[in-house]
Formats: sequence, C-alpha cells, structure tokens
Amino acid sequence: MDLEFLQTVDPQILVGVAVAVVAIGIGAIFLFSSKKSRGCLDPENFRDFKLVKRTQLSHNVAKFTFALPSPTSVLGLPIGQHISCRFFPDPSSFAKMVGCSC
Repeated sequence: MDLEFLQTVDPQILVGVAVAVVAIGIGAIFLFSSKKSRGCLDPENFRDFKLVKRTQLSHNVAKFTFALPSPTSVLGLPIGQHISCRFFPDPSSFAKMVGCSC
C-alpha cells in the first residue's frame, strides 16, 4: 500500500475535513440531546378539552373541534391513530368539556 498521498495533503483539504467532522459532531449532539415534545394526551387517563365547534355533516355524522390547553400545546398523536372521547352532560356547565385519551 502506498501512503505517500497522506504526506502531501493540501492544508485546505485538512481544514475542510476538520470543519465537516465538527459540524457532524455538533449535529449529532443536537439531534440526540434535544427533548421530544410530549403530547397533551395520555394513553392511560382521560383529560378534559373544551369543545370549540360542532359542525353537523349529515344526520348521523358531526365534526367536533376541541381546544388544546395552550396555543403552544402539541396533540402528540401519530398519523393514522385515533382518540377515544367520552362526554358526561352537565346542565350547569356552559362550556362543554370532553375527556379524551389516545
């Protein structure tokens, strides 16, 4: 094996390789140390959410829109998954609250 090319490496190439290695290292640290944002749903317990809007689509189908706890909240539900909702009518409450769990 001829390793002569390692003795005559251009300094610009060494700087480029060093910058690339540092960038990959910083990227890996950021990727693995960043915390995943937890969703506001809990698979074990129901949580209350305010019913914001109800749209009747047909005689037996309705679309319900719920508010999350805060404007920056994330639902945290993977694509293709579902939630279970339960409703307990309370005539004394003005805003309807619905408990949801994934």
